[in-house]
Amino acid sequence: MIPIKRTIGTAAFFIFCVVCLFSQNSSSAGNDGAGGLALKPQISLDSAYGMLRQGNFKEARCLFDDYLAVNPNDSDALVGNGFATLRDGDIAASKRYFQKATQLFPDYSDAHYGLALVLERLGDREGAMAAIAKAVKLAPDRADFTEAATRLLPAATKELSVIVRPATLQMGFRIGPDKTFQVFEKGEWRSFFWKGVNIGAALPGKFPSEFPSRKVYDTWLTDIGEMGFDVLRVYTIHPPAFYDALRDYNLKHEKPLYLVHGVWAELPPNDDFLDAEWLGDWKEEMRRVIDLLHGHAKIPARPGHSSGSYQSDVSSWTAGIILGREWEAPSVREFNKLHPESTGYMGKFVTCPSGTPMEILLARGADYFMSYESDTYNAQRPVAFTNWPTLDPLYHVSESGKVEEGAWKKKLGMMDPDAVIDPLLAYDEDSESIDMEKLGLGQANKAGLFASYHAYPYYPDFLDNDPALKKGVDAQGPNNYKAYLDLLVAHHAKYPVVISEFGIPSSRISAHWQPQGITHGRHTEKEQGELDARLLSNIYDSGCAGAVLFEWMDEWFKKNWLVYNFERPIDRKPLWYNFLDAEENYGLIGSYPGKNGPSILIDGNAGDWANVPVYAAEGNLTVKALADEGWLHLGIFWPKDDTAAKGYMVGINIDDPSKGNQKLPFGLGTTSQTGLEFAAIFQGAQAALFVDQRYDLFAFQEHGLFRLDGGANPEFIIPQAETNPLRIGRDGTVYQARMEVIGWLRRGTQDRTSSSFDSLAEWNSGPGFLEARIPWGMLNIGDPSSSTIVQPTEGGIRSPKALGKTDGMRFVLASYSGDAFSSHASFLRSVPGLSKGRIPLPPLFTWSTWEEPTWHQVRKQSYLIYKDALSRTPGFPKTK
Repeated sequence: MIPIKRTIGTAAFFIFCVVCLFSQNSSSAGNDGAGGLALKPQISLDSAYGMLRQGNFKEARCLFDDYLAVNPNDSDALVGNGFATLRDGDIAASKRYFQKATQLFPDYSDAHYGLALVLERLGDREGAMAAIAKAVKLAPDRADFTEAATRLLPAATKELSVIVRPATLQMGFRIGPDKTFQVFEKGEWRSFFWKGVNIGAALPGKFPSEFPSRKVYDTWLTDIGEMGFDVLRVYTIHPPAFYDALRDYNLKHEKPLYLVHGVWAELPPNDDFLDAEWLGDWKEEMRRVIDLLHGHAKIPARPGHSSGSYQSDVSSWTAGIILGREWEAPSVREFNKLHPESTGYMGKFVTCPSGTPMEILLARGADYFMSYESDTYNAQRPVAFTNWPTLDPLYHVSESGKVEEGAWKKKLGMMDPDAVIDPLLAYDEDSESIDMEKLGLGQANKAGLFASYHAYPYYPDFLDNDPALKKGVDAQGPNNYKAYLDLLVAHHAKYPVVISEFGIPSSRISAHWQPQGITHGRHTEKEQGELDARLLSNIYDSGCAGAVLFEWMDEWFKKNWLVYNFERPIDRKPLWYNFLDAEENYGLIGSYPGKNGPSILIDGNAGDWANVPVYAAEGNLTVKALADEGWLHLGIFWPKDDTAAKGYMVGINIDDPSKGNQKLPFGLGTTSQTGLEFAAIFQGAQAALFVDQRYDLFAFQEHGLFRLDGGANPEFIIPQAETNPLRIGRDGTVYQARMEVIGWLRRGTQDRTSSSFDSLAEWNSGPGFLEARIPWGMLNIGDPSSSTIVQPTEGGIRSPKALGKTDGMRFVLASYSGDAFSSHASFLRSVPGLSKGRIPLPPLFTWSTWEEPTWHQVRKQSYLIYKDALSRTPGFPKTK
């Protein structure tokens, strides 16, 4: 029997553990260890691996079990079932399969790799290290093996040295008497303005707990330094390779990169931040961070966290610490109610004579951090806690709470007097506050404290609506954000303010409107850079002590409120790119589908369509289609001398010919055997995607319902998204909802070498052809990597019933004269061609699912624009 892995690729082609993926061939000592001629089962391993590739883990297990019942010692079946059971959550069974495979076939590298993943999941670090070392020895060129080895094998074998506490205080950074950050250089204190960038570590296909290799870190640090940043911020503990890379970089460069480190925390059970286990875990995380910064930590393997031997001392380059996360207002409110007895705290390093229970908790946390570092290493550095506008100490008249807003709606007749306020529609973005000004310096605190805010210009709603903020002005004109920063800095009389997160995404659509056009998305890469630069200038001119841009690179695992209901299943989100999702598109480095570049370059040149198979044709009218990790690509071809057609309509059915509208829209007067849920129009210089109103996922999504009311004659409508809901201020002022039309398709070129490059371009045309790319999220595809669709259901968007699998899509092409946009189009020809007066069933378009995405990274246009902005920003703060 020919080994399966020699016919379809690596036996463990794709598995997604904490997520680890396969893509290359491997060899083994044999296939059937039973000897003699193997009995041939009725089921093939091809089918089992097919199920595994599609993410059908239970079905794959059944098929592997059937195969193993006949060939119990088949190497590929053992390894395949090992990965199927691992992904299905049956760790014990997975361990049995991998152990048997390694015992029968000790030279089968994939078996050792799979065993390493299992043992890591079980917390057996030594066993995992031994298994991955064996896998790497057998197949040293396998990138997935070396990545796992980087994560599992210790950075150094030597034992940690004994801590010797210095006799004198080690303090290289402090808050100066003028409320500026200062670094001790060449025997004196120098004030400097933070020019920082936030680093997220999740490459495409990875979750944030899956960190990159040392080589990637080295590249990032070199580029970050070359760009002009002097501060980099991390939210949580990275692998030892990051700190090794940072130390080596700083030792080799005259201008070092300073580190701002976070101490992450999840929300506690029952909103009780004094829960003994939760508080103990947070304090332990603080100790880990301190120890690793001083190069003196051995952190055991923990699911979802970095681990290893940390022996690179980077404490002398660590400029500050930011504790915690963006705390949520409801959790803060509940905690404050739980512990009214907590009214004050007087620590050695941090005090809070009078404050809310949450403020006192954070004072205790900062004091604990500084006490441990002082007691252990006789070191100090400035400390802050994470804050954001939702919990700022300012009062915002336009930002009513849910009780206030509900009362106003009833008073104004917008809500029945007896109605219960829908919690999904309620907002509480100014109901609680956390004020750094209430914290004080203990007698032992020499480094100081600072206020840290994640502040963006478009959210919460008060940043758009508050009358006081509308008076803001910068060099480019009106600017609410500048006014907000001025108020924030003015409030903090004792401490400097750092904007530790800000930025603009280069996504296709906006998730939140802003009056000066500084919206939450719907920007080209060029506009992204220009707006990032404007915000940097606002932060500096407001007298802030630092600005830390969000973020270095795009991350596919992220999700935004406007579209996350449609990104399902959510555990597969890292495997595909959603151009609609603002959170995925903040980076200066773009992470885009395609191994070495775009799968199809939208540029009006038909050359890259030559190798794409024909989907369907009728005479000399041809349709081609191609799917990748981000888009459905469509190519339409016709004779160059055919001038009769004024436009083309592509009707799309995403899963079932019986669904959708069989009547072609826009006055075409023809029917189709397959129903159409979507219809794209390309006419002259305009193009748009329309949706059968019954399948418009964006309509009324705030209610958790689909718009199923189509009546007898459902219409095709151009989709819109509600970016800002209707709000009522505390004074009764009504702020109307904001809607954004998202169906228009933008014409332009994706050719980065062209002076006309447009990162938002979605279609173009040339002689005798046009090409387009449509984001999966516009077509109700919840996860293209597993062919999952989000479909209408009475249970609502969040219901499991809303999810389904598609076998593929069907396309109908119609050329026409006249004007489709005014529904005065006249049908000319179609693909498929008419049969008995209607368009027959078109063929099924399918695409291969995947467990490992292809992707490439590029410097966005914003990269050089922001680099220039950094060079123009003084390195010293603007004091007031």
